[in-house]
Amino acid sequence: MLWGFTLSFAQRFMLTSIAQLSVNVANPDVLVKTKYAYVALCTLWAYDYVITLDEELSFVTGSTWRIVKYLYLVCRYVPFLYLTVISSRTLEKNPSLSMCQTLYSMNSYLGIVIIVSAESIFFARTYVIWDRSKRVLWTFIVSVTFLLTPIVGILVKYNASTTITNWVATGLPGCSKTGETSAVLYVYVLMIIAELEILCLTLYQAIARYRRERSANVLRVLVQHNIFYFLCGVGSSGVLIVAIAIFPPSYSDLVSSIQITVHAALVTRMHRALWKYNADYAHPDEFSLTTFSTPSPLQSRTVQSAVSYYLDEPFGK
Repeated sequence: MLWGFTLSFAQRFMLTSIAQLSVNVANPDVLVKTKYAYVALCTLWAYDYVITLDEELSFVTGSTWRIVKYLYLVCRYVPFLYLTVISSRTLEKNPSLSMCQTLYSMNSYLGIVIIVSAESIFFARTYVIWDRSKRVLWTFIVSVTFLLTPIVGILVKYNASTTITNWVATGLPGCSKTGETSAVLYVYVLMIIAELEILCLTLYQAIARYRRERSANVLRVLVQHNIFYFLCGVGSSGVLIVAIAIFPPSYSDLVSSIQITVHAALVTRMHRALWKYNADYAHPDEFSLTTFSTPSPLQSRTVQSAVSYYLDEPFGK
């Protein structure tokens, strides 16, 4: 009986705390201050670009123009447009309703493009160390189809339940959303599942190859990148799920923007780092990204020749 009373008290306390928290963060003064967070996010992205511009120029001029490089450029430069749209949405003093609707739509589409491009780069890494296996490709296509079906349904429901307004509070203009359903958090759960699948495929093949080719240092770097990216993705998605479940829509928007920007920064930094490591330290007898020019038979292909497709021709001609 005492246990039941304690549990009931704890539940009521948690519900009361969450309700109070939601009221506090919905305060218009607090919502206005989120503009500072968006400005800081844009500033950090610009700062990261400036301090890595020398690496950027070396990579763009020195690497081969293939599919993965185009995906890299999407992750590198589309965030500028994405953050510009966010800045316009949050800093505009007297936005019209149509302007708010357009900016929110652009945010959604650009964010999807960035995330899909980032995930595609990491799938390309996995695909090439599996010697461009059609079985792995079709497994991934089927799983993505199964994941996209509920995601599309959830997003349709989300859009139907969300109302975009051009006021933050009474007498306070600004773009905001109301009526957002928490069902959208399942989209991020499904994203974690997709990232976990890519990570498991990478680890399985990497372990098998490492047993045969223990000098594959670039392979070790690639696996470290994938694990770190997965952990960051899970962490940011977890924070976003909590934000959607507890906080008002304006706060989940902020966390989502941070997640997308961090994903883009991580994947571009890791891609350049792997390319540079290969150029500086890879040897002819180890895992490499650039020495593959004439495809060798799959049976005799080493890790080195297989993963060269990552930067050269990951999906074939």
